[in-house]
Amino acid sequence: DAASGGFVAPFVNPDLVWDFRLEKVVSINVSGHKYGLVYPGVGWCIWRDPKYLPTELIFNINYLGADQASLTLNFSRGASQVLGQYYQLIRLGKHGYRAIMFNLTRTADYLAASVEKMGFKLMSQTRGKGLPLVAFRLNPDDGHKFDEFAIAHQLRQRGWVVPAYTMAPHSEGLKMMRVVVREDFSRSRCDALIADIKLAMETLGKMDEQKIKEHKE
Repeated sequence: DAASGGFVAPFVNPDLVWDFRLEKVVSINVSGHKYGLVYPGVGWCIWRDPKYLPTELIFNINYLGADQASLTLNFSRGASQVLGQYYQLIRLGKHGYRAIMFNLTRTADYLAASVEKMGFKLMSQTRGKGLPLVAFRLNPDDGHKFDEFAIAHQLRQRGWVVPAYTMAPHSEGLKMMRVVVREDFSRSRCDALIADIKLAMETLGKMDEQKIKEHKE
């Protein structure tokens, strides 16, 4: 499953062995509408060898005048997303995707360093070791009266949709926030987000616990 990383790792971290270089990997699926840089929704899958392709996924049709094997969803649909992906692959090529992914990684690292300076604990990896995203949470040792959900609410009032959520079972007490760096997330836009996070922290810091609770509701 390389839904997001399949269009990141090959360009940012080409020495990472995760693909068909591993003997046990027989198929790789990617969501083109993520870092494939195409609008929703398009996804595709490649197999190491035809022998690994499940036969139950293949439909044999002959309504076009000859027998033909079809491996696709069995209903009519538009092809605009497929054309969009084909266009991006031809237009950008390896060099273009590499340049874009490196730029996204640099922006993510810049944002990560900035939130760390604000006192947040970084939960995601940097320097191309992961996806170009920043996951972070408040440092519990700082004793804030507000939580990540209150910050997310403040940011939403300023036009940002930065999700805050609790972790999986047995870690429900851990809250975090996440920013996924997209192609249109420029350095100037990143600076604007950083400024609004600082402002949100300052605003919440001036509220008492009851006011913060009412504010979130």
